[in-house]
Amino acid sequence: MLFKQVNRIIDHYHLLEKDDRLIVGVSGGVDSMVLLHLLNAYREGFNLSLIVAHINHGFRPEESEKEAELVKKESERLGLPFEYGQFNVREFQRGKGFSPQDAARRIRFHFFNHLLQKHHAQKIALGHNADDQVETVLLRLLRGSGLEGLKGMLPIREGKVIHPLLGVWREEIEAFALGKKIPFLIDSSNLKKEYLRNKLRLILIPLIEKEYQVKFKKILLKTSTLLREENDYLEKEAIGAFQKIIKEEKETLSFKFSEYESLHRAIRWRVIRKVLEEIYSREKGMDQGDWLDVHKIYEKLQRPSSSFILELPLGGRVEKRYDLVLLGKGEVKSFPPFEVELLSPSRTFIEEIGKEVVIEEMNRDQFKEYSGPSHTALMDYESLQFPLRMRNFRPGDRFQPLGVKGTQKLKDFFIDHKIPNFERPEVPLLTSGGVIAWVVGYRIDERVKITEKTKKVLKVKIV
Repeated sequence: MLFKQVNRIIDHYHLLEKDDRLIVGVSGGVDSMVLLHLLNAYREGFNLSLIVAHINHGFRPEESEKEAELVKKESERLGLPFEYGQFNVREFQRGKGFSPQDAARRIRFHFFNHLLQKHHAQKIALGHNADDQVETVLLRLLRGSGLEGLKGMLPIREGKVIHPLLGVWREEIEAFALGKKIPFLIDSSNLKKEYLRNKLRLILIPLIEKEYQVKFKKILLKTSTLLREENDYLEKEAIGAFQKIIKEEKETLSFKFSEYESLHRAIRWRVIRKVLEEIYSREKGMDQGDWLDVHKIYEKLQRPSSSFILELPLGGRVEKRYDLVLLGKGEVKSFPPFEVELLSPSRTFIEEIGKEVVIEEMNRDQFKEYSGPSHTALMDYESLQFPLRMRNFRPGDRFQPLGVKGTQKLKDFFIDHKIPNFERPEVPLLTSGGVIAWVVGYRIDERVKITEKTKKVLKVKIV
C-alpha cells in the first residue's frame, strides 16, 4: 500500500527520472530509513544510483554513533556507497548567530551540495512526511507568514531536492517499517518539549484533534496543498511581470517605479525577489537566507520617498531615482565634503570629482551666443569675486537660476531636476564670494550672466 502511494507521489510530481543519481539523506530515524528502502526498491525500475549520506551534528554523542553505525551497516547490506559527515554545529552556530536548527540545516545542505558535485548527482532525497508538513505550516502560521510560507515544503524544490514521503503520514511509515522489519532508531531530542516544533507535535496538535477538530492534520495538509497551487499561480504572474518591466544592463537590473507600482501588491515583492535571485545567482556556496531580504526592500519602496539608496549584503545595492529603480552589485560610496580654490586663468585638477577645471578669460568681442555642452559655462567677468572656489552641496545653499527672479533653495532645484539626494554631494558648485555662480552641468546664476554691458567673459570648462 505504502509502496503504491509513494509511487503515485513520484509520478505526479515527476520526482524521479531514468538514470538519476540521488544523494539520500538518512539520519537513522524511521522516515529516512523507510525512504532508503523504498528508493532502493525503485532502483531497478528507474536505473537509479543511490548514495547514502549521514551527518553527525555533534548534539547527541552516544546516540549519534549508534545512528551512524546503523546507517552504514544498512548501506553496506544494500550495496550502496556511504558518505559520512561529522560537524560541530554548536561551534558554527555561535560563530554565525544562527539557531541550532538553522545552523544544522545550513550544514546539512552544504554537505549534500558537496556530495552532489562529488558524485555528479542530480537530486537530494529527504524523508519529510505529511506530519512534518503539518508541523511546518503550523509553525510558520504562528510565526507569521504569507502564501510563500504556508504552502509548506514542496515535493520538489529547485529541481533537485525531493520529498517522496511528503503525502504519507508518520503512522503509515512506522507501520511499514515494522511490517518490513526495517531497522531504525528514535531520536531522543524529538521527545523534548523545550523545542517549539516538538510542543506542536506532542501537545498542541493532539489537543486540537481532541477538543476542536478530529481531522485537523488532514485539513491543514489539504489547505497547504491548495495554498501551494495558488502560490504557483502568483509565481507565474510574477514571472510575467518581471519579464515585462525589468531591463538588464551589465550588472544592474532596473525598472520604472510607476510600472512597478501598477502591479498588484501580491506580485510586487515577488518581482523584487526574482530580481535579487538574478543578481545573486552567480554567488557560489551561498544560502538564500544570507542575502534574501525581499521585504526590507519592498517596505522601503512602499514609503513615499522620491529617492534613496539602500545597501544589501555582499556589495549589493538598491537605488531609487524618482521613477527609476536600480538593483545591482557595487558598493555604495560616500562622497565627502570638499572645497578647492581656483586661480584665473588656470588648469586645476580636483581629485574629489576626478576632473580638471579649465578657466580662460576672453574679451566681449570674442564671445558669441553660447549654447554648447553642459560642462562649459560662460559668465560676466566683472560680476565675479576672485578667487573662485569649487565645492559641493551644503545644507541651506541658495542660488538664483538663470532666467528666474529671486533666489531658490538648491535643494529644491535638485528636486526639480530629479537629482537623488545621495547624488547631490557629487554635483560640483562654482562659487564667487558668497554666491553659487554655477551648478556644474545644470545652470549658472542669473547674477553672473553675460549682458550687453559685459566687457570681459570668463569661460569655465570641466574636462
